[in-house]
Amino acid sequence: MTVANPERPYAVGELTGLSTAEANRRRAAGLGNTIDEPTSRSIASILRANIGTRFNAIIASLTLVVLVFGHPIDASFGAVMVINATIGIVQELRAKRSLDALSVLLTPSIGVIRNGQLHQIAPEDLVEGDVFQLVGGDQIPVDATVAAATGLDVDESLLTGESRPVPKAVGAELLSGSFVVAGTATATATRVGARSWVRQLTAEARTFELTASELRLGVDQLLRYASWLLPPVTALLLWSQLRTNASLANAIVAAVAGVEAMVPQGLVLLVSLAMAVAVIRLAQRRVVVQELAAVEGLARIDVLCLDKTGTLTTGNVVLDQIEPVAGIEPGAAIKPGPGIEPGAGREPGPELLLAGLAALAGSAASPTATMDALAPALVGSDPGWVAESIVAFSSVRKWSGATFTGHGTWILGAPEILFDTLGPATRADGIDVGVLRARVDQLADQGRRVLLVACTAPGGVALTEALPADLRPVGLVSLKEEIRPDAASTLAYFHHQGVAVKLISGDNPRTVAAVADELGLVTADRWIDLRPLGDEQTPDKAAAQLEAIPAETVVFGRVRPDQKRDLVRMLQARGHTVAMTGDGVNDIPALKAADIGIAMNTATAATKAIAQLVLLDGRFDRLPGVVAEGRRVVASIERVSSLFVTKTVYAVALAVAVGVTGRPFPFLPRHLSLVATITIGIPGFVLSFRSSNQTCRPGYLRRVLQFSIPAGLVAATATFAAYELVQLPVARADLDQARTAATITLTLVGVWVIYRLTKPLDRLESI
Repeated sequence: MTVANPERPYAVGELTGLSTAEANRRRAAGLGNTIDEPTSRSIASILRANIGTRFNAIIASLTLVVLVFGHPIDASFGAVMVINATIGIVQELRAKRSLDALSVLLTPSIGVIRNGQLHQIAPEDLVEGDVFQLVGGDQIPVDATVAAATGLDVDESLLTGESRPVPKAVGAELLSGSFVVAGTATATATRVGARSWVRQLTAEARTFELTASELRLGVDQLLRYASWLLPPVTALLLWSQLRTNASLANAIVAAVAGVEAMVPQGLVLLVSLAMAVAVIRLAQRRVVVQELAAVEGLARIDVLCLDKTGTLTTGNVVLDQIEPVAGIEPGAAIKPGPGIEPGAGREPGPELLLAGLAALAGSAASPTATMDALAPALVGSDPGWVAESIVAFSSVRKWSGATFTGHGTWILGAPEILFDTLGPATRADGIDVGVLRARVDQLADQGRRVLLVACTAPGGVALTEALPADLRPVGLVSLKEEIRPDAASTLAYFHHQGVAVKLISGDNPRTVAAVADELGLVTADRWIDLRPLGDEQTPDKAAAQLEAIPAETVVFGRVRPDQKRDLVRMLQARGHTVAMTGDGVNDIPALKAADIGIAMNTATAATKAIAQLVLLDGRFDRLPGVVAEGRRVVASIERVSSLFVTKTVYAVALAVAVGVTGRPFPFLPRHLSLVATITIGIPGFVLSFRSSNQTCRPGYLRRVLQFSIPAGLVAATATFAAYELVQLPVARADLDQARTAATITLTLVGVWVIYRLTKPLDRLESI
């Protein structure tokens, strides 16, 4: 459905747009902009990932056997499978709901010319060849070509990483996903739907991959070992129980009791519980965790790759300083802040400079980012001058200005443009233009955006769209990107934790290095410009050049989206575990390649969908809390794993001993469930909340086995010895009494194992 809006002008030259019939034909031919782009994982994929596991297959098979041949109470261990799957499903569905709620339509409607009239339609209703209008603030919904434009500036930072607006003239290409920050335009859609540049870039986001997790891999390996042992041990136990003249049903139940204890089902449950609790705690801090394993993943990183714009900076520009030309040394700068109104003890030069800037700001027809940044420094400086003529800023002219009655013409613009118009008045005032140029270059090398303020003498002609002939420089205005207040402390935290930080940006590397230096990043001067590695490079040559980059390089500038991904892969090939932050579509390939992808609150829906972590409030200082939470989980699960693997070891040893001796199995499933609850389940749950800030180390499974194999053999030996001793003629215990003795012995040994694992005792974290 379209809504006509005849009050807005719509025809530009011969551009009258498509007819409704032609638009419908093109949509039927597959040239429409409709595309199914999920913002998160589907419910079906979440169910498959949490139900179709090796663990669930083993436990489900054993539970079914007990339900068929034994008492239902002996199948209670099957509840662990249900609880574990439920935890994973519920957590991921919560994350899905959060991300789906964040997926708002950034462009609610677009003005398209149909049948010679302007209509407001949804972006997905556009077709190839449509003529549509763009104004400031619009997000460009499809790839297009500029047909007509007035002062059009486009922000492509979400696509390219370049934070500065890009001017667009007639015939220029517009990329979907970018924003109009200034001017107006009429454009013709050239690529829509899946063919648009942004959709091709986000295609990688639709391939879901599990987060790498050493804990999950270790547990899977343990389950793999158990699955290998299950058939021979089951056969041995079943044969031995039948030799004791037990019925087939009793023999099967006894065999299941032996092999069920071999499967560390409680470990899988407690890993999920510990991760789920961590997810809940992080959610309270406005961090969405899409996968349980992401909590562990961030705790294991040793390299953190950051995008500058949107991560370290807010994307806004703020005033750095104002320097009168009379004293262009840095010490003469007027810093932003309170107490800078006229009459604050400065020379007339600075007062005149502030008055001229305040007059320009007051005469601007519409606010610009530059004037907004200047506003705090101009409070109380408005001289009340009357403007005779005003020329608004244009990205083509690169300047704005106004003529004020009795005060001449004042211009604010790019120094390289205004330098060419400086006339005799400049030389008469003794101003060295060479020194002025050097100061501009010096500020630019520091990553500042520099503007020159110039004026003419009173009484000249009114300003037109051509610069006046005899301008005199009055001052320099330097702007910088606004740095997030939490960025410096967060970078310091990672430095102290031994995590190397790399800045990967589409911006000029000098600008990025200046931001890094301001944040106190060590070796911020080690930067590289990746522009020479252009599109003409062959993949092999480009890869070789990336590999040749020194390991100590900190700042990477002018980086294309595919190069961001390649840099992440290069770091991984060097043995690093890499996390990547980002907010733009251009960050998607790198976020997908990284071990952990982190999306900021300003990220696009597609970027949030593929990231493992989403910072809902955009606070960069949330990351240290996520790392600490992950370290607590990893350290606690390693201790808990030792408990469960000890159980697996003594279960295998007891099964072999019973099979070889032909004795009745010393436990029923209910007995082992009781022992596991007392010595493993409850203690393991408590230990999973034990505090820890220990750096994560590789080798989780090796350390667990080094503890568990000796402990399990001790437990099996003591239990089987007690079981045999009470059945000697001197004691003459029956089978039930012998099983009671074995249960008590195994419980006592289990308590000793807990004691060994918890030394030294320390405080527990609250849930």
